[in-house]
This record gives sequence, structure tokens and C-alpha cells, in this order.
Amino acid sequence: TTDPVLLIDGWDCAIIGSAEEFKEKMAKPPFSCSEPWYAGERICGPDFFKASRINAVYDDPGTPWKYPNAGCMAGRAGPVLELIDALLLGVRQSDDEPFPEDMNDQGRLHEYLLELGERGDPAPYFVDSRCGIFQCLYEAEPQWHMETPPETLLPRLRNSLTGETPIVLHGNGHTGRWFLCNLWRDMNFLERVGLTKEELAHLPHDGPVPPGTVPDEATERNWLATFQLYRIIEQQMAYARVGIEWDPWKEAEAKMKQQSGR
Repeated sequence: TTDPVLLIDGWDCAIIGSAEEFKEKMAKPPFSCSEPWYAGERICGPDFFKASRINAVYDDPGTPWKYPNAGCMAGRAGPVLELIDALLLGVRQSDDEPFPEDMNDQGRLHEYLLELGERGDPAPYFVDSRCGIFQCLYEAEPQWHMETPPETLLPRLRNSLTGETPIVLHGNGHTGRWFLCNLWRDMNFLERVGLTKEELAHLPHDGPVPPGTVPDEATERNWLATFQLYRIIEQQMAYARVGIEWDPWKEAEAKMKQQSGR
């Protein structure tokens, strides 16, 4: 039950460090504690209004990546299983039922932190806010740079603020998919695992283009628009911190309905 384990999203994550490196990091502070760890990200989704509440119960880590992301988790096998059981408790009628399809796993993760924190209990998990193991890529611009350590000859990402070299990259969000799409090529992901673009061409993919390929101009224009969406989401979150709900899509829809009713 004390073995280190890694649980990550299967469709938008890339493991770029070795199992030995992961075990070494998990054996040293801060990861050597018994509590599980989640990836940290800058945007508090799906409910922006939880950001201020999370700030109140979880100490400021000193980096922007303070909000838990449910797509990446690490810890000791026993405590990880206990936490998963606790997260499921209360959202299922019995142990035989799956996690409800209409429920958001990240929303539940935030709710559980607030359930305990707002009644004065210790946090049930920690957030990898220095990106020592996980680097979420959902950003307006890169918060990392690429380098090639001489001992490996394989490119790695280094967080530009903390200096950490994460083991897992998480291409979460629209912009995260765009960055991960580029990293497929820049970090030689296919070459690392001995695959070619042709061998993957028949498989579905969630990024802008198939792994290892280059987007055309039309695709690039479409996906660059997601960076404008990111700025809108940043503004929504800023409003939510002061208790204001601002949804430009709802406002636009209401305006269209009003105009059509004239």
C-alpha cells in the first residue's frame, strides 16, 4: 500500500520522465508525505466561484498553479485508494454503481476539498503547484521552455518559474491541446516510442491534427481563436472572485433573442 502510483487521463497526457525518476521524486519532500497529490492549474474550473473559497482553505503556494486538476494524480497506493473511495462516497447509491455520468469529476474534487477545509479539517490532498511531477498546459502562453539534458539526449520541459522538470504533461483545455500538439513534434514523442505518423493515421485523435503532423493555415487560425477564449475565461474568473457572474455567451444569446422578437 506504500508503493507510489500514478493515475492520469489516458487521452491528453504524455509521460516524458522515467519510472525511476518518478519513484525518486516520490521518495523526497514534498512528495514523500502520505497524502496524494494532484496536478495544479491556473484556472479554477468548472466553477469559477469556488476559486475564492479554495484560496481561503488552501494556503497560497506562491505560484499560479494553485487549483486542483482531476486529470493527474500521484501518491501511495493505500491513501490514493482511500481518497478515491471518499470522493465516491455520497455520489453513488451503492458500491456497484459507476460514477454518475452527469457529474463532473473535477467539480467533485473541489467540493471535497471545500467540505473538509471549511469545517477546519486538514486538506485531503495536496496540489503540485510547483509542477514537480505534473505540468498542465492550459495557458495563454508557454510557462515552460524546452531543453535537452546531456545525459539523456531527449528533450524535456522545464517550468520557467519554478525550475522544475515535470514528468507528466497534461494537454488540458483548448490551448493545452494546441501546445501538446506542437510538443508531439518538438519533443520527438513518436521517435521515443518507435512509432511513425503513418502507423497512427487511422486512429481518432483529440488534438488539432494527428500526432506528429503539422497543422495547415486554416487549422492554425481556428485553434488560435481558442487563445481568445482563454482570455475571456480569465476575465470570467476574475469577476467570479468578487462575486460577479459574467457570461458573454448568455448575454449574446439574450441579445439575439431580444432582437429577433422585435
